[in-house]
Amino acid sequence: MRILLMKPPIRACMVEVGRHVPIGLAYLSAALREAGHRTTIFDALSFVEDNHVVPEDELTAKEQEKLRHHPRWRHILHWGARRERTEEALRSCRPDVIGISCMFTPFYEAAYDLARLAKRIHPQAVVLLGGQHGTVSFPHALQVPEIDVVVLGEAEATVGPLIAELTGARRLDRLPGIAFRCGEGFCGCTEPGRAPHIRPRTPFAADLDALPPPAADQLDFSRYDGTTTLITSRGCPFSCTFCTVHATVGKEFRARSPENVVDEIEHYVNRYGVHRFLIEDDNFTFDMDRVRSICRIIRERQLEVKLRLPNGITVLKLSDELVGDMVAAGFESLFFGLETTDAARLRRMRKGFTSLPKVAAGASLFRRHGLDVNGSLIVGLPGQTLADMAQDSVNCALAGVRFYTNPFYPIPGSADYRTCLTSGLIDSLTEPALFDQFNFAFGNGEVSPEEMYWAWSVTQAMALWPRYFEEGSLRRERGGEAPLAEAVDRLAAHSRALLATGRRMDVPALVRDARITAGGTALVRTDPESCFCATQRVVGDGRAAADAPELCLYSGDVIAAALAGYTGVPHTAAQRTSAAAGDAEGCTFEVRRTNAEPLASITAVFLDRLDATRREPGQEVVGASVP
Repeated sequence: MRILLMKPPIRACMVEVGRHVPIGLAYLSAALREAGHRTTIFDALSFVEDNHVVPEDELTAKEQEKLRHHPRWRHILHWGARRERTEEALRSCRPDVIGISCMFTPFYEAAYDLARLAKRIHPQAVVLLGGQHGTVSFPHALQVPEIDVVVLGEAEATVGPLIAELTGARRLDRLPGIAFRCGEGFCGCTEPGRAPHIRPRTPFAADLDALPPPAADQLDFSRYDGTTTLITSRGCPFSCTFCTVHATVGKEFRARSPENVVDEIEHYVNRYGVHRFLIEDDNFTFDMDRVRSICRIIRERQLEVKLRLPNGITVLKLSDELVGDMVAAGFESLFFGLETTDAARLRRMRKGFTSLPKVAAGASLFRRHGLDVNGSLIVGLPGQTLADMAQDSVNCALAGVRFYTNPFYPIPGSADYRTCLTSGLIDSLTEPALFDQFNFAFGNGEVSPEEMYWAWSVTQAMALWPRYFEEGSLRRERGGEAPLAEAVDRLAAHSRALLATGRRMDVPALVRDARITAGGTALVRTDPESCFCATQRVVGDGRAAADAPELCLYSGDVIAAALAGYTGVPHTAAQRTSAAAGDAEGCTFEVRRTNAEPLASITAVFLDRLDATRREPGQEVVGASVP
C-alpha cells in the first residue's frame, strides 16, 4: 500500500520546536517499508521559510479565544509549511493511508485541519491519527469525521497489522491498540452503537534493538541544521506529576544496547555527514553503566559528534568519572530537571530524588570539565505563591546554578491535570487548545493568569542575567534607587558578556545597545539574533510587522523586568521598531517606569526575596560565579 506519513504545522502564541527530525514517523516508515509498503514522510515543521504571523482575518474561533485569554500577546504564529505547500504534498502522491502525528493537545486544531484537507483531496484514503494527543484524548479526536482510526501508544507493532487488515476484510475490531467509531465499516456490529471501539493497548516493544532503524534516507538533514534525533531508550520509572510520558511509552525502562546506539550514530556520520544529535529519551541516564558504555564506544570509534539531551538528565548516580566520559564523548548543552527548590514540594511532585544542592553539585562536576549545565524550573506550580516562585529563581541565581524557567500548564493525562480538575481550576469541558504552555489561560489557585505571565517574565530575566540582578541588589543597598541610565548601560554590558561566550541563550532578549531619551525613558535595542522574532524565524517578514506590530513584546517585557531588578522600581516595555519589518538593526523597545498592577506588586515580591536572601546570615552560595 501507499502510505503518506505527515506532521502538521503548529499555530500558537509562541512555538518551541526548533528543527527536530520527525523521529517517530521515521521509525514508523521503516517498520512499514520492512512489511513491504511504500511510504513518504512530509514534515510541515521543517519548512521554516513559511513561518508567519497569522493575519487577523485568518484566525480560527479557537485561536481568537486563546488570544482573549492571553494577558499580553495579540498574535498567533504559524510554524511550518503553509497550506498551499501541504496541499501540494498531498496531491503529489496517491496514498491509500494517511497517517498524521499530533504530539501536543494544545495544537490539535492543525492536525484536525490536516485530516480534513487530506480527506477532501483523497476521500477514499484511510486517515489515521497517532501521537500523545490521540493516545490520551482519543474521544475528542474521534469527533472529527475525517479521522477514521486513532492509534494508541507506540505505533510500530500496531500499524503493521492495521494496514494489513485494511487491505483485506477491514475488520479492525480484532486488532489491539486502536480506537475507531462503530458503524463505519471497520467492525462486525450488526447494529452500530454510539460508543467507539477501544481496543486494548499493544504491549510495549521489549527488544528495541530488533526495531528497524529510522528511515533516514527519507529525511533532508539540511532542513534540520545538520542535526538528527536519537531514541536510545523508552519508558521512565519515575512518576513526576506534571508528565504524561507513561501514556505513550510506559513506566518500564527499555533500552537499546550501547553497540546498537553507536552503530546508528556512526551510520549518520558516515552516510549523511550528520555530527549533531538530540537524544530525546525521557530518562537517558537511568542506567549509568549503559551511558558510560555508549560514551566509551563513541571514543573508541573516534566519532567527532555533538550530543544534546533536550529532555534533561537527573542528578542520580552522577560521578566525576561519568561526567568526564560524557564530556569527552561530545555531550553539551545539558540541563537537570529541578522544577523547584522547595524540598517539600518536590516530594509532592514525586521528585524527591533531586534538590538544589544536588543540582549545584552536579553542575560543578560538569563545570570542572569545561561544560556549563542548567537547571530547569517550573513557574506557577499548583498552589505556588508569588513568593515561592521568586524564591526558586533567587535560590538558583545566588547558588550560581544556571537555570531557565517554563510556565506551568496542566497537561491532559497528567496527575497535575487531575489536580486542577478536582480543584476547579479547569473542568472537563475546558477548550483543549487553551492548554498551551505559553498561553497563560489558567491561574494555579494562588495567582491569576496575568500574574503568572509577569512573574514568568521576571524569572526569565533573572535566568538570563543572574549576576546583573545581584549587582543591582548590592547597588541599591549602597546608594538607593539606581538611575535608569546606569541600569541600561550595565544591562548592555552583561548582554555583551553573554554574547561573547557563544552559548545558545534560552531567553531571546539580549540587549545590543540603549540610550535615554529627553523624556527620561530608555530606548533599548536587541541583538538581531537574540530577539523573539529571530527564535521564531520570522525576521525580515514584512507581513509580521503588519499583522503583529508588537510581535516581540516578550523580549521587551523580559528586558523591562531586568531593569526593574536593577533600579528597584517596576518598568514596562512597548515595541517601537521591528526586525520582522526589515529593520536589520534589531527590535527597539521603549521602557519606562510604571506603577500599574499587578506588575508593581510582583516586582516588589521578587526584589524582596532577592534582597532578603542575599543578606541572610549564613546564606550558602554553592558553585562558581555565573556571568
